[in-house]
Amino acid sequence: MARHRQVFSIPRRGHQSLMSDKSRIPQLDGLRGFAILIVVLTHYFYNPDPGLSKPMFHLQSFFSMGWTGVDLFFVLSGFLIGGILLGARDSPRYFRTFYARRFYRIIPVYYLWILSFALLLLIGGPFLEAHTRSGILPRLDWWFFAHILFLQNMWTVNYVTLAIWWFSHTWSLAVEEQFYLVAPLLVWLLPKKRLTAVLLSVMAAAPLCRVLVRSLVDSPAWPAYRLMPCRADALALGMLCAIFWRDAKFREWLSAKKRHLYAALSIFFAGTLILGIWFSNPNETLMQTVGYSWLAFFYALLLTVVLVDADGLIARIARMGWLRELGRVSYCLYIVHPAVGYFCFGFLLHDIIHFTGLRSGAVGLLAIALSYGVARISWIFFEQPLLRLGHLHKY
Repeated sequence: MARHRQVFSIPRRGHQSLMSDKSRIPQLDGLRGFAILIVVLTHYFYNPDPGLSKPMFHLQSFFSMGWTGVDLFFVLSGFLIGGILLGARDSPRYFRTFYARRFYRIIPVYYLWILSFALLLLIGGPFLEAHTRSGILPRLDWWFFAHILFLQNMWTVNYVTLAIWWFSHTWSLAVEEQFYLVAPLLVWLLPKKRLTAVLLSVMAAAPLCRVLVRSLVDSPAWPAYRLMPCRADALALGMLCAIFWRDAKFREWLSAKKRHLYAALSIFFAGTLILGIWFSNPNETLMQTVGYSWLAFFYALLLTVVLVDADGLIARIARMGWLRELGRVSYCLYIVHPAVGYFCFGFLLHDIIHFTGLRSGAVGLLAIALSYGVARISWIFFEQPLLRLGHLHKY
């Protein structure tokens, strides 16, 4: 998912970044790193099969809730983008600067990924057709061009072979881009109290929207999972956190209530464990109705804890260098890792991504290393220079 400038200051030591050190909260990079880590581990190591041995089946179940890393991305996006917008709402270049920076951060990498797919089919199509198990290649028709406009989450896309691993996970990018169209206008138009009321209404409406979708749609699982209004509670909750965190009195009050904050986090963590044990499938009725909102509150509490208790254990873990590094490269890593895994498993094991033992586990680890390498190269030579261009646009 997208990586943002963080606009709430806390002291830092000894870290150089692209932006001003004073503008960044390092533990939020760590939370982003945690989010991408559990998403990647789930895509590579969670593919339960009744034919697996019991130990392997139970080992795979450890990764069953990794898909919720996307929910953490949503909460973080709401918080960080909300903070940026609230801080710049009086700027005469409010919309122009926001969308210019979003363009440089999101579009070049994403469009390069789309272009790479088209070139791969046009140039290497015969080779791929000869070496895929099905011998079927996707066509560059309407579904392909829908991705250019970030519309792939608005209907069922029947991806074929390689396209599954290249594009199917990008629905979450579409959700965030659609959110970016609405959030700046809301912040610009509404005073704080009214904005808060609207965000609370969105949080209440999202689970009702999911219930309505499940009641009225023939195949309800995918729209309840992927449509922006159905997932807007996590984004709205993140924005609400940004509003409250900007209030000095509220921060002081939270600091005095750390024990209560940790107690609330523990309760929501316990509920998340229960969901993970009995309702881990994201298409389960309970998960899609109230579970998504529960996860949003859990991750919002986790975000709040690392902000309020910067010296606490969770915040210290989030500031670990390797987690922050994963967070730094998370956008490209999220985009490329399924396709990298597809090629690694296909060429080395002649199989789809499927964790069944030591060999497939080793290939999965290799795919993680290669995906990180691609993301790191992209960050150094492509994304970082583009971010510099984006930040030439000033509020």
